[in-house]
Amino acid sequence: MLERFEISVRRPVLESRPFGDTGAYEQIEGSAWFVVDPNNPLNEPIVDLKLAPRNAAGLVECRADIWVLKPVDCGRGNGGLLHYISNRGRKGVLTVFNLASGSNRPTTEEEFGDGFLMEQGYVVGACAWQADVPPEAVDTPHLMTLDVPVAGSQGGPIRGPVACEILVDERVEIHSLGSRYHHPYEVAEGTEVEAVLTVREEPYGELRVIGSEEWSFDRLDDGRAAIRYVAGFEPGFLYNLVYTGRDPLVMGLGLTVTRDFVSFLKYDGSVNNPTAVDGRPVLERAHAFGSSQSGRFLRHMMYLGFNEDEGGRQVFDGLAVNVAGGAMGSFNHRFAQPSRHAATHFDTYYPTEQFPFNDAPQVDPHTGEVGGLLDRCTASGTTPKIFYINTATEYWNRGASLIHTDVDGTVDVEPPPSVRIYHIAGAEHGPAELPTGAEVLPGSPVNFRFSHRALLVALDEWVSTGEEAPASRYGQIGDGTLVRPDGDAFRFPELAKLPRPKPTAHRRPCRLDFGPEWASGLIANEPPLVGREYVALVAAVDEDGNEIAGIRLPEVAVPLGTFTGWRFRAAEMGATWALMGLAGTWLPLARTSAEAAAAGDGRQAIAERYRDREDYVARCVGVAEELVGERLMLQRDVARVADRARHMYDWAMSREQE
Repeated sequence: MLERFEISVRRPVLESRPFGDTGAYEQIEGSAWFVVDPNNPLNEPIVDLKLAPRNAAGLVECRADIWVLKPVDCGRGNGGLLHYISNRGRKGVLTVFNLASGSNRPTTEEEFGDGFLMEQGYVVGACAWQADVPPEAVDTPHLMTLDVPVAGSQGGPIRGPVACEILVDERVEIHSLGSRYHHPYEVAEGTEVEAVLTVREEPYGELRVIGSEEWSFDRLDDGRAAIRYVAGFEPGFLYNLVYTGRDPLVMGLGLTVTRDFVSFLKYDGSVNNPTAVDGRPVLERAHAFGSSQSGRFLRHMMYLGFNEDEGGRQVFDGLAVNVAGGAMGSFNHRFAQPSRHAATHFDTYYPTEQFPFNDAPQVDPHTGEVGGLLDRCTASGTTPKIFYINTATEYWNRGASLIHTDVDGTVDVEPPPSVRIYHIAGAEHGPAELPTGAEVLPGSPVNFRFSHRALLVALDEWVSTGEEAPASRYGQIGDGTLVRPDGDAFRFPELAKLPRPKPTAHRRPCRLDFGPEWASGLIANEPPLVGREYVALVAAVDEDGNEIAGIRLPEVAVPLGTFTGWRFRAAEMGATWALMGLAGTWLPLARTSAEAAAAGDGRQAIAERYRDREDYVARCVGVAEELVGERLMLQRDVARVADRARHMYDWAMSREQE
């Protein structure tokens, strides 16, 4: 329950400029204090909650940073809350929906973008949920932090195994024990000699122990616990340190905080609620948007039943789960590390892609376990409308196919009526910028944010009026548009500059055995025992190497090249056979048939496909207009499509040919 709400900063947006019928906006920063009843059955899934210190009333306390972007007069809004699940403490909602430049404290016109969310009339909220995020990091100020208690026991501080996986792109001698810029768990005193450092070349490769005399525990300049390896961590190799940590945070409280913050804004009519009007709540519905890590958080939140608040009410009415693939995360176990995520070549020993993957109940033939992601929501009658939106990257890197197939990748599984699945063909995890220089292989610039804006409108209409959302768009086994990446059905063209990935390069989630108490969130096996593989499939491609199924945005439908959701690690990064994880590629077409022949490129050249620049642009606009009619793009973005098409054509036709 949210007990206290404190506003520290309240500032007008863009000097109180009005946004359509909604009028002026303001943004609020502050803190929210929560109390959680460890004896409430709804809170039972939180690992170590009963080992947290309690106040005089027997409740567990925590505090979270909050951010609210709201109409000055919430009565003029559209009655909807768009809650952003913060990604590693950052605010990215305006970047996606307003096409804004990124900022954790937006103030300028560029940082608020084109005002789409404000014109729609949304209240936009965010509440910190990740307890290992610092308030500041290098080049990343104003992060959102969550303060939670440390779990303890009568026998003293809790200790347990902690894994630190290390992959570097350039040789370094010292590395944090944590992920990215986050606070790592401290090494338990007196256990240093028990720690083991191993190295392997492939995600599930053989482990080689590195002698303890070759490395030592250390500190970074900012005080974080670290490991020093005198020989230097070599790029491309996978190092895994297992040590005994102490003082585990009750990390799963991020789930209750999210639930209770949104429930407060939606249902509380008191003066403490900044969105209430005249003593009554005005928010009629609440949607959540989570991307990547925070999309996985939403899947985990539904799985554990936290879409029901302590009063038995539904929290979220609609979810837009972006680029989460078939994964959940390291969000709710002892010594959890929320920013860890299993990728094609990294962090494969963390509990990210684990059964169940599918919304509906399935049988895991590896273990006999039966379950579905939405079982608890179904039982409590709190299932929201859900959009799962994935790019090509998630099919190659995050087991996205497992949300709509069986676990062996042999048959299609129809999503529930409350779910839509959209695959953005040829896109990477986050759209790359349009190239401007001499890049040989720029990232994939397929801009799925245009579809996100339209899909938010469709999700809100589905929830508020009952108008059916656009039909799902994704590849299927039955029609041959979803295939094994290591089989003959994946017919990627022969391209000298972009060879087909080797058969084991894609993400291959496996059954991980963390020990007999894993169901209670306790790890005994670190690293885990690796079991059978869950079979992940990818989208089939056409003769250009572009994906056939899904939402084909203009870049892919009217191609100037091959757009993939994967790319290889560069030579200086090591492991050049491996995929980078979250990056994609645009391999441009040759300009003319003569250049294509000289390069041995069998794809049809640009000059053979399009009469000239304006012909290309007109075709892109035509595709955009079709997408507008299908409610997968907004009319306001068609002009942007034309501008991007001109830029891409000019770059592709002017770049130097090798």
